[in-house]
Amino acid sequence: MKYKKFKSLGVLYLLTFFLFGGLSNLIPESFVEWGYVGIFISGILYVFSFTAPIATALILIFSTNNNFILLGLIAGIGSLVGDFLIFHFIRISFADEIKEFSQHKISLFTLNKIPKIYQKYLAYTLGAIFIATPLPDEVGITILASSKEVKLKHFGIISYVLNTAGIFLIILLGKTL
Repeated sequence: MKYKKFKSLGVLYLLTFFLFGGLSNLIPESFVEWGYVGIFISGILYVFSFTAPIATALILIFSTNNNFILLGLIAGIGSLVGDFLIFHFIRISFADEIKEFSQHKISLFTLNKIPKIYQKYLAYTLGAIFIATPLPDEVGITILASSKEVKLKHFGIISYVLNTAGIFLIILLGKTL
């Protein structure tokens, strides 16, 4: 079976969504009492597709009683940790399938159409778009992790800046509503 790890990951996401999608109403109120540790954990949850809505709600709840600058910075660090987990998981565990996929006709055709010098920048741009928008971070991280040109340091900077900016935007929108 081709790309069995990617297919398994997709099935796992679907199962998680159907089995645990309603858990957002079961957040213990004591979690909010965890303070900055809870904010950090909310940041980690912010980057995963299925926990992002829960994390967003938690960040809004935390923003009512905490310094919003410190909240954004700490949640941003949490999101960086979450993105690093995904990045390492994809780069290490999926290396064989990424290599196989890069040899696929469609991949070779596309890569041959884009000059080599621009491929790195295209990976950074596409990955950043997915990380910066409400689109799943996992897609953007997969794009970045699959490119050997993307350095972990650069990925970390992109992840922290974009996720922290998104968190600050959520906080500011929450304060205005």
